[in-house]
Amino acid sequence: MDATHDRTPQGDAAGDPEGTTEQLDVTVRRSPKYGAFAAAGALVGAVAAGLIAASMPQAVNENGVPVDTTPVIGLMVVAGFVVGGGLGALVAIIVDRALAKRTTATVAERVEVRRPDALPTAEDDALEARFERLGGADPGLADPAVPGAAERERGEDDRPGRA
Repeated sequence: MDATHDRTPQGDAAGDPEGTTEQLDVTVRRSPKYGAFAAAGALVGAVAAGLIAASMPQAVNENGVPVDTTPVIGLMVVAGFVVGGGLGALVAIIVDRALAKRTTATVAERVEVRRPDALPTAEDDALEARFERLGGADPGLADPAVPGAAERERGEDDRPGRA
């Protein structure tokens, strides 16, 4: 991505938002959602396998007594789910390769807008100076699982023998 930096201020001091614009050369292409293709394939595969397994004739053993085939139907549904999901993902890859040929280059404009009330204040500067004075360690970020960690980071360790 090649960026052409054209930062031009926008707005004025009368309360309008301040902002900068930046022009970028970008490549645009469409891409399928792999999860959606895999989920659709899994659903179609499970339904198809369930219908095929349920439409099979009733099984009988060597004595001529009908046998329960419900577990076979469940196994076929699971197998159809897995195979269908894989085939759906494969279709998504094929569609992605076909759409990759249709990429276009264009120019995008990035606009950063800051409201005047969101500009840094003296309080923000004081907090940043305190952060730098502490060496980048923020006492509020101390590990809560370690008792006294915040105090030690601030230099307020009151354990015996500690300065």
